[in-house]
Amino acid sequence: MAVDLTWDQALAWRVGRHHLASGDRAKDPVTLVADLGGVQAQVLPSAKQVIGIRSSAAPDDIDRLLWTDRRLVKTWAMRGTLHLLPSDELALWVAVLRTREPRITAGWEKYHGVTGAELRAITDAVPAALDDEPITRDELADRIAARVKRPRLAEVLRSGWASVLKPAANRGLLVQGPPVGGNVTFVDPSRWLGRPVTEVDSHASMATVLERFLDVNGPATHDDVARWLGVQPKQGRQIVAEHTDGLEEVTMGGTQAWMTRAGAARAASTKPKGSVFLLPGFDPYVLAPISHRRHTIPSGRVDEVSRSAGWISAVLLVDGRLAGTWTSEQAVGGGPTSVTITGFDPLPKEVIDAAAHHLSSRYTKVLGPTFDIVVGPS
Repeated sequence: MAVDLTWDQALAWRVGRHHLASGDRAKDPVTLVADLGGVQAQVLPSAKQVIGIRSSAAPDDIDRLLWTDRRLVKTWAMRGTLHLLPSDELALWVAVLRTREPRITAGWEKYHGVTGAELRAITDAVPAALDDEPITRDELADRIAARVKRPRLAEVLRSGWASVLKPAANRGLLVQGPPVGGNVTFVDPSRWLGRPVTEVDSHASMATVLERFLDVNGPATHDDVARWLGVQPKQGRQIVAEHTDGLEEVTMGGTQAWMTRAGAARAASTKPKGSVFLLPGFDPYVLAPISHRRHTIPSGRVDEVSRSAGWISAVLLVDGRLAGTWTSEQAVGGGPTSVTITGFDPLPKEVIDAAAHHLSSRYTKVLGPTFDIVVGPS
């Protein structure tokens, strides 16, 4: 029999699992990234804030973990978007990402200017094209085009969103290196990390990744799993069906979804309590699961949260639900940072005061030590 939860219980449990509550900061930012199932990082400053408000890490700490200590890697992962992942777990994620076969259609080939056969040739050429040192995208493009003997592909590799390099990333053949003069670079992960990215079992790896996803973002549906990974709904159903031994079905007001057994038991005993947090752009609490949005975002406000070109706003979170958005403007010459909070409805003074407290306790390493808060029109 399915576990019955209220949405208040489910959302309160999720807030707790996201290390957002007072006194619940993660001790190690790398362990936090693992617990969250990776951190989306196509906008790296947002990723740094995601980690910073959940741990004691400052923005410079993330750069050190990426480029000096090499305990984190930056690579294309779920949904074909850039993520930060623990270096020690790259093989785990590659085993999962390899199951995401690229859907090469005639439309895809026309849009990207490359055939399926050329894409396979590009992917196969990546290891030999990389060096012991980071190389820029232009250098990588020229080397691959020369190796596959198709000069026109150099321009394809330079342009757009680098979709033609994502299959190589999903196979663990390249990750991003440190920026050089504002340019993206790429490295061979085995050389960069000083150890091979060994092949591990995909089925067991998927079980581990699915459990992490549900332990932070559950209750989630098959479609939530599919959208998070960036696969078709049918594959999302198959993934859940193959791993139900460790899962529990739950219901919330008629919605059926999945959690881990331990998570469902803890959520069922959760007593919701008031909470107010300011989440940065592209925060994982907002990104997934999609099915929660009709319960967490007021009707007619989704476009203010999930904006054009895939941009996810920084939001005000009240009791596990989105109550508004916020922006910050860095002061010139060392003055206070101006933070504008715009509620979806008029905001009570106690919510504004709690938001100010969250800023002062969690964002000083990013925004500076002092703030001016402006409440925008609802």
